[in-house]
Formats: sequence, C-alpha cells, structure tokens
Amino acid sequence: MQPAQFKSIFYWLLLLLLVSTIGCQPTTDSQSQHSPTRSDTQLVLNEAVLEQSNRQDGTIWKIGADSIVYSEDRQTATLNNVVGNLRQNGKIIFQIKAKTGEVRDNGNLILLKEDIVASDPRNNSAIYSGAMEWRPQENLLSIPEKLNGVRDDLKITANSGKYYTDRERLEIEGNVVATTTQPALQLKSDRLLWYIPNNSLESPGAVEIVRYDTDYTVTDRLVGDRADVDLDSDTATLKDNIELITLKPQLQVATNFFTWNYRERLGKTDRPIQILDRQRQISLTGNAGEIDFSQQIAKLQNGVKGINQPRGSQIYARQLNWNIDTERVEATGNIIYEQTDPQARLTGDKAVGTLNNNQIVVTSDGKQQVTTVIENRIEPN
Repeated sequence: MQPAQFKSIFYWLLLLLLVSTIGCQPTTDSQSQHSPTRSDTQLVLNEAVLEQSNRQDGTIWKIGADSIVYSEDRQTATLNNVVGNLRQNGKIIFQIKAKTGEVRDNGNLILLKEDIVASDPRNNSAIYSGAMEWRPQENLLSIPEKLNGVRDDLKITANSGKYYTDRERLEIEGNVVATTTQPALQLKSDRLLWYIPNNSLESPGAVEIVRYDTDYTVTDRLVGDRADVDLDSDTATLKDNIELITLKPQLQVATNFFTWNYRERLGKTDRPIQILDRQRQISLTGNAGEIDFSQQIAKLQNGVKGINQPRGSQIYARQLNWNIDTERVEATGNIIYEQTDPQARLTGDKAVGTLNNNQIVVTSDGKQQVTTVIENRIEPN
C-alpha cells in the first residue's frame, strides 16, 4: 500500500466517524456554540488491522491490535496489544508481539514497548526486550534497551542490538554474554554477531570464553582479541594474543591462533605455541602443536624446546609428545639435551624420559645406540 493510499484511508475513516457522530446525536445550542475538542475528533478503531506492501520484493507487513487511536494530525497511531507479521512471497518470515506500540512515518517506523517478543519462524529464534523500533521497509529491528535472545541451547544478553530480518543476523553490543548448557560454556565480549542460519557467533573484539564441567566448575578459560564460534561443531577459533588457562591440570597456553573444540577439550594451532606447567615450572615451546586434555597429551612440531627451570635442563627436538599426567616425553629428530647439574650435553635421533627429574634416555641412529640415563648427580655414560 502506497503512503498516499494509507493517508486516504485515514481520511475516509475520519469522515465516516464524523458523519456517524453527527447523524446519531441530537444537536443542542450548547453543542453548536463551542469549538470541537481533541476528544471530539479523535479516531479510535477497535480490533483493527493495518498493513503495507512492497510489490518490488513481494513483502508485506500486517499489524493487528485490540485498539488503534490516531493522533489529531493523523500522523501517529497508538496501538494496544500489538501482533504483527512480516510476510515474503506469502510466507511469514518475522513476527512481533508487544503490549503497546506506535505507527509513524506512514508506516515506515513502528515503535514497540513493554513485554516485546520478536521471533523468526525460519530459524526458531526469539528476542525479548522492553523497547524496539521496527522498520519493515529496511528489514531492520533496532533494540535500544537490554535484550535477551534464545535459540535451542543458546542464550544471549546485551545492552542493545539490531536484527536484520533479510539476513537473519543479530548484532549486539554492550556487556554481551552468550551461554550454552550442552556443553556448559560462557562467552563474554563487548560486541557479538550472531549468524543464526549458520548457528555461529563472531566476536570482532576482545573475548573471553569459559568452559564448565558437568558440576559447573570452571575447567578452561580462554581470552583472545577475536573469536569465531561454530555451535554445531562445538568449536571456537581464536585469533591474536590468545591465552588458555586450565585448572585440571594447571596449565597456561599462549599462541596467536587456536582452534578449540570445547566439548572434547582439544586445541590445535599451526602457529608458535608455548605450554607452561605452572606447578612443576616446565615449559614447552613449538612452532605448531595440539593439546588433547581428554587424553592428557600435548604434541608439538616443527622445532620444539622444553625447559625444566628448577633443574636447569632443556631439550631440543623436531617433534615432542608430552604426557601431561605422567610427565613422560618422547622426542624425535635432531635431539639436543643439556643440563647444568651435573653438566651434560647429549645429541641423537630420539629421546624418552621425564623432564621434571632429568631422567632422559637419548639414542643415536638405529645401528649403534648410545643410551644415557641422567638422574640427579649421576654422570652420563
């Protein structure tokens, strides 16, 4: 319906109301002597429906209300108990409900207030807030107040947001918190993009992700400058200045790119990575690696360095596997092992043992192995 048609309906309804009023009420001298007041000319419609169409893309919005009251200048319509639909090609793609509302700008702006629910039947999402501004012709729902959003296992809260009905995308900002229960996860950020059809989240700024155990105790905490979360695969990809802190075991991981399966507690990176065992003061550094906390294994590649700070020992290798629970290491390729007390330097192709007590066995080529065990102050063979 074009704006001119929209206004025309207003005027016809007004005329009908005025004719009806004049025809049904007797005329008295007092009535004929005073000017009409606002209450005399106010147009009130009960159980009314408003609609507007856009033939170019086949969209149409329709709003029903228990009552619609038009302002004296007919520029604003106030609605009570609002129910509205946005249709495209005959199908409902967006729905709103609210306690009160206003229609302005020839139907291009719809203000909603109190107990608002905005839902999208295409993706089964819903947004709740106390105030919204709906611009159907722009495919935009603005939410200036605190909001809650839900879909399946995901719940989000934020100070404000925008929902783009054509792209099914919600952009929120200000004290953003997103949570899931299976597995238990919490994401905090200042801004978040929710791509609802893809079931994915994007934090373009600093982000914190916390994973909880079944009893809701914290197991892992990650921070980074940016993050993408694929909710279908339970995977978070963090970028730049990443730090992972785990409580069981007590490890600290630092890198600039990290793919983290938070359900399996499995992390991978193709960038330099450092693992620090805070309790045992052992650090491992590699140019790529992965950590599997379910199996308690860390695997580092492409050049690895391990340091036992209290005992003054270190190992270099091409690849190194570390059993976090038993502290056993297995390293291969260009092995160099050094320690200061007693002083020793060993080289070979393979090394096995434990760094925490300097018990390392180094072997050299397959034909003639040289095995050396270093324990406390025992000199190497």
